[in-house]
Amino acid sequence: MSIVKRQHIIEVAMKLFVEHGFHATPTSQIAKKAKVSVGTLFNYFPTKEDLIEAIYIHIKLHSKATFLELLEVKQNVHDTLQSMWHAIIQWGIENPNEFRYLELFCHSPFKNTYRTEKSLEAYKQFQNEIMKKVIPSTICGDYPEYVLTYIDNSLHATTRYLLEHDVENPNEFINTTFDLVWKGLSFHGNDKEGY
Repeated sequence: MSIVKRQHIIEVAMKLFVEHGFHATPTSQIAKKAKVSVGTLFNYFPTKEDLIEAIYIHIKLHSKATFLELLEVKQNVHDTLQSMWHAIIQWGIENPNEFRYLELFCHSPFKNTYRTEKSLEAYKQFQNEIMKKVIPSTICGDYPEYVLTYIDNSLHATTRYLLEHDVENPNEFINTTFDLVWKGLSFHGNDKEGY
């Protein structure tokens, strides 16, 4: 089997799924757009669910590699976390189809199949680091899953906003959105050096 052809099918299918959704995109349409027969498509991906999973795994691997390239380790925790925030959002801006696919996937029944997965490593690494700095005596300590959901939604909202709006200074916007989360969750809202 051709790795190039497999990748081409993944890219075509991802684009169609993002445009039309999982259920409204038949495998026959994917095969037609990819210029392969339905039989060839099923040789690479025996079921539609296998294709959906393959795209998800492809995005996980690509996003992790990109995140590691973009990440800059800084001298204090605030700045390192801000660099992580930047790297995650930058990946989404530079890969809008992959970002939108993840959003589609995370709001679909397929997400439940991968509940044991760690989602994107970039998100998990960021979440784990920021959870070490949140106020334990508040809702953060009592409901850590809520905090992780809040952080994830903030990352997605920032990326989505930048994809859909013309922002004059994207880097400043990204830094400001990070500060909103940081100040809301950290021990000392204004203290960048204390960590």
